[in-house]
Amino acid sequence: MITRELTTATGGLLLAVALTVTGCATDTAQEVSASSSAQTSSVQVVQTLPLGTAADITTAGSVASYTVGDWRPVPPDAQIIPAKGAMYSVDVTVVARTGTTTVNGFYFAARTADNAWVAPAVGAVRPGITYGQLEQGQTVRGIVAFDLAPGTGVIGVALRDPEGKQLAFWAISG
Repeated sequence: MITRELTTATGGLLLAVALTVTGCATDTAQEVSASSSAQTSSVQVVQTLPLGTAADITTAGSVASYTVGDWRPVPPDAQIIPAKGAMYSVDVTVVARTGTTTVNGFYFAARTADNAWVAPAVGAVRPGITYGQLEQGQTVRGIVAFDLAPGTGVIGVALRDPEGKQLAFWAISG
């Protein structure tokens, strides 16, 4: 777009300069893209797993094993915060393998059949996964619940980092 504006506004000299600048920018962009891709793939690889399978996830210099399983409806009498729709939950276990692991219920999200994300209803059930830190060797177990609009189909539950980047995905079959 900038190149097009420059060529429209000026003659051959600016066209040559614009092409030179564009060529340089393209090479730089490819180098940045390649190094970004290399960093991303070496740091995080998104894993798709069946429910109940453990995934070792490395974040912020620590390694933790996350297990997400047992997708099920939450009966109304077990809801601390009443559902607006249908409440479903998963059991989550986090085991800190190395370093200090930050655990946060808001790092989980359900993916719907139409590829939308549903945020967790943190605090809606007990014992819930909220927020905290685990030192190496410590374990936390709890429930993450999702308040779904009627008729919403869910295909899986993701673990995401604080910026929302997906780290692992547990597929719900059936």
